[in-house]
Amino acid sequence: MSRRRGLGSGLDALIGNATPETQTVRMISVDRIRENRSQPRTRFDEQALEELAASIREHGVIQPIIVCEDGADNFELIAGERRWRAARKAGLSEIPALVKSSTTPQQLLELALVENVQRSDLNPLEEGQAYQTLRDDFGLSDDEIAKRVGKSRVAVVNMRRLIKLGTPARQALLDNKISAGHGRVLLRFEDADTQAVMLDLILRRELSVRDSERIADIALQTKIAPDVRHALLHGTITLSQAQSLLRIDDVRQQSRVLEVSLSVGLSARETDRFCGLVAEGISIESAFSQVRERKILLGGTLTPTPQREAPRSSPDGVRSAREVEDEDADLPRSTPESRAQDAETRRIFEALLGTPVQIVRSGGTIKLTITLYTDDQLQQIYERLGGEDEL
Repeated sequence: MSRRRGLGSGLDALIGNATPETQTVRMISVDRIRENRSQPRTRFDEQALEELAASIREHGVIQPIIVCEDGADNFELIAGERRWRAARKAGLSEIPALVKSSTTPQQLLELALVENVQRSDLNPLEEGQAYQTLRDDFGLSDDEIAKRVGKSRVAVVNMRRLIKLGTPARQALLDNKISAGHGRVLLRFEDADTQAVMLDLILRRELSVRDSERIADIALQTKIAPDVRHALLHGTITLSQAQSLLRIDDVRQQSRVLEVSLSVGLSARETDRFCGLVAEGISIESAFSQVRERKILLGGTLTPTPQREAPRSSPDGVRSAREVEDEDADLPRSTPESRAQDAETRRIFEALLGTPVQIVRSGGTIKLTITLYTDDQLQQIYERLGGEDEL
């Protein structure tokens, strides 16, 4: 079924029956026709116009445009502006036109709107603005507009809401960088700055409407920590990582787990395991130790914590004892608990590898030394790590 047939009354109903008293077809000079003052469409594809002009040069204008009398033997366009513009590009001096003798401003807007909707020529923002004009200037309800353009009331309301978008989002919509669906997602963010951040994420990641909706669902949760929301909307963490963090009810714990996960570069799966343990009531330190040990056993490595910005020194370059103390406070310290954990990890490695293992902590790094005595031992470890060829 074609789009035109699905648009309810359409142009025919708005124009009315063709009778000699109301309208006739005649050839009119293209220079005596002016644009529709109520035309909702603000942009025309120049390449498409050139292609239409080439067709008109070869075949002429097959379908007449629609105009109304504008006094002094001049006319105003009702429908067919693309054909009129292309005819001028093609060098035609005259164009066939259906002349309607009397048309109100409201009819001009309705006719131009319906024609563009039928041809899918309107940008969603232009369409929404046209619907808003019919409400504001002519007092039509959403139901009345919907009947005239053959759409549902919900569709009309959704299009009108798009004009409430912030300036960056409206421009992206006009430039066809995002769809009306993306626009409706962005409308969920009332704060202009947050909306702009979400728009940037959509454009950078080329997100589908569905993925955008899922991110908005998470970001607008009331129990999400502010820094988790910030990380999600800026693309620092994935959607699945954000979902995992929401398993933790305490927003302060969410923030801490996020900080630790980012500092060591946990994957989405590792983050989910980490969050699951914390959600079960295990302390963050113990939960991280379990995740860390599992990662090491599987042959992975932990990314060192990113270095802090270098502390500011005094003019003579000498750092105070407080500055040194503050910097050292962020570095892992050897404690009875950490030493016990290292001893247990060493025993696990030695049982797994069948050879002596040494674990040494130095600042923010952990050094693992494996002692091998034969090439066969090296080959066995290589095979356990997934290697298929001989070393």
